Formats: sequence, structure tokens, C-alpha cells
Amino acid sequence: MAELYDRYAPVLLPIALRIVRGSADAEDVLHDAFVSLGERARHYSAERGSVIAWLVILVRNLSIDRVRRRGRRRALDDANAALAPPGAHLGEPGAGRDPRVETRAGPAALSSLTPIHRATLEMAFFEGLTYPEIAEREGISLGTVKSRASRAIASLGEALQREGMGIEDLSSSS
Repeated sequence: MAELYDRYAPVLLPIALRIVRGSADAEDVLHDAFVSLGERARHYSAERGSVIAWLVILVRNLSIDRVRRRGRRRALDDANAALAPPGAHLGEPGAGRDPRVETRAGPAALSSLTPIHRATLEMAFFEGLTYPEIAEREGISLGTVKSRASRAIASLGEALQREGMGIEDLSSSS
């Protein structure tokens, strides 16, 4: 693994950096790529291309995923801040839990989430727990938490679209 890293990291880091536009995020992407190689190696096929081409695509995809998550997280953070009751500190457990939130966000959108997805979002965005903290609390894998959160955000966005809103509209709702 060290040999692969030494050989390809100098090529892969600039690719990640160009996409995520931050050295810390680019290093995290590169780290995630190399950590996941053991699991992903079975997907490599020499007939489809070289190792470096496969690694470039892997780093590219992980970088794009990070940028997308950052955008969703930013939109939800903005929405959460706008929906928090006056004087609430968003890092506190239960902060932002206000019965008026459901009215402002569109009752159908929030109620359309499955209980598991809604609970995941509440823990992450209202209680301020990180994904690893949620995984520990719930006794599930980190990947499961990430999948649930991603699906919950997508479902919330779809439900808001059906109501003629978008996640970005939550900050302007009253």
C-alpha cells in the first residue's frame, strides 16, 4: 500500500485539489481512496485500463461526492439556522426543535421521511452529532449512517420539490 501511495499520490492529489478546492479536503479524499483500496480492488479490471486510470477515476468520484455533500450540508446548515428558534444555539442537543419548523418547512416534506431517515437528520442537524457519533449511538456502521443521511436529504429535497420548494427555500420561509 505504501508503494502505491508513494507512486501515485503526487498525481492524484492535484486532481482532488482541483475538484474540492481545499488542501485539507483533497488530502482527506486521497486518504479515503487509499483506505478503501482493499475493498475496491475487486472492481479493478486490467482490460478496462491501467491502475493509474482506475485510481484517477476513483479519486475524481470521491472528490465530486465530497463537493456534493459539502453543498448539501451547507444548504441544510443554512436552513437549520433559519429555522432555529430565536436565541437557540445549534450545537446544543434539541436546538432547533421548534413545532413551527414543520409548518415552515412544509408538513408533507418532513412527514414523508421514514422514521429512520428523519431520526438520522434530527441527530445530525438538530442535535449536532457527527456521523461517527450517530453510528456509535445507534450501534450501526458509519456507512449505514452516511447512506441513511444521504437518502434522507434526497427524499427531503424531492418532497420539497413536490411542494414547489427547494431546500434553499427553507431559509426564506416564515
